[in-house]
Amino acid sequence: MVLPLNKITNSFARQTRFLSTNVHKIAIIGSGPSAFYTSINLLKQNPKNLQIDMFEQNPVPFGLSRYGVAPDHPEVKNCQDRFEEFVQEQMSLNNEPSDNKNFKFFGKVKIGKDIHLAELYKNYHSVVYAYGSSAENQLGIPGEDHSGVINSKKFVGWYNGDPSCQNLNPPLDKVKNVTIIGNGNVAIDIVRILLADPETHWANTDITETALNTLKKSTVENVVVSARRGFLESKFTNKEFKEVLEFKDINFDGWNEELFEKLLNGKKLGRVEKRRLQLAKKYTNNNKDTAKKHWRLDYLKTPVGFKVDSNDPTLLKETIFQKRTIDEEGNISDTKDLASTENELVITSIGYKGEPLPEFKKLGVPFDSKRGMIPNIDGKIDFKDPHGTLSYCTGWIANGSRGNINTCVMSSSILADVINSDMQELKITDKPGREEIEKLLENRNVRVTTWSDWLRIQAKEVLLGQNSAKPFEKITDFDKMLNVLRD
Repeated sequence: MVLPLNKITNSFARQTRFLSTNVHKIAIIGSGPSAFYTSINLLKQNPKNLQIDMFEQNPVPFGLSRYGVAPDHPEVKNCQDRFEEFVQEQMSLNNEPSDNKNFKFFGKVKIGKDIHLAELYKNYHSVVYAYGSSAENQLGIPGEDHSGVINSKKFVGWYNGDPSCQNLNPPLDKVKNVTIIGNGNVAIDIVRILLADPETHWANTDITETALNTLKKSTVENVVVSARRGFLESKFTNKEFKEVLEFKDINFDGWNEELFEKLLNGKKLGRVEKRRLQLAKKYTNNNKDTAKKHWRLDYLKTPVGFKVDSNDPTLLKETIFQKRTIDEEGNISDTKDLASTENELVITSIGYKGEPLPEFKKLGVPFDSKRGMIPNIDGKIDFKDPHGTLSYCTGWIANGSRGNINTCVMSSSILADVINSDMQELKITDKPGREEIEKLLENRNVRVTTWSDWLRIQAKEVLLGQNSAKPFEKITDFDKMLNVLRD
């Protein structure tokens, strides 16, 4: 039996609508490790009935792993290889056109400007927030806005090639003493940046050429890592601690151990704490007679202000601290005593903080401003959208800027399970998803960067790196990235 053409067409249309209503369309905001691991886990569990669109405000992907990982830790960035393999797998499935793939990357699209958040809720079944933390916590003390006080987010972005941080120009050629306030892994990264030899340690990494040249001219000799709490509460890992202790041309001057004698003598230490204490004792003053550069840990001090250098008002003279004390039980309390640390430059490293997207308040998306995160349970947000769209979050915006890339792996896996579970119970209505968003972007003349565009930019960076014996040389200007695509 041969059906008339109009009946074939109508049958096909009904089939298309049926298939469309079984495709769960997800918008992910952000393209860092949390965003990619969530995408990988989702499509691994449900490869046929998902369409994921990833939105990134920068022209290039990877967020924290590209702009936040120390240049001498390339193994941490290996996750990017997995992400690229994942996208390539999606682009090659069934030899379909890339627009029909389960996954698509939208670079240089700012949510709230190029596409409104309300438009995502209207066109997708789920919205996942994975855009990380864009601000650093503040000390909240006088003088914090002085040019001699730099926040670590900007400093890390500067040496890692984040285009938004390239106007920093830290005066390392005029500085001998630096104080880092905060003692997490980022603080230890900065110790290495400031004190490790530029030629032998940094020249063959992916540190930017600008940062490398600045470090070659640096006069920094002494670094103090200061913290409000005690030795046992140190935020850095033993792995990071040991790494900087093993430099032969840098001396570890130790820490104010005398303040903790009663506590340490009477306390049973855990494995991690015991190892940290062993490392501190083993490496203190090992290179005292040969090293020209020094660093130390300084505990139980709260910064309260800064004194400016009268000879050069762009620099500091010292940082003023309020002393704290600790008893044999480990209880810490403030004292009325003050102390000062000589430094021309201070780098604050007291953690990052997430910020709400512009439309959160208008739409009613919950946000905890105090903790800088979206309230959630296992990544699910308690928010009822009128379009029936479900909301989720993962990564730093979900956990208050805690953890590392390994943490992202675990939390993203949990979130994928939650989303897939919700999908089983959700009656999926037809939504246009990608099709409508692409029309909106085109009508608004938004120059979206695709995954193919990123591969072209990446190829150019590899080519630039060949000229300087580096794995690649990051392009540190957004316009220059786009010029690569125009060329």
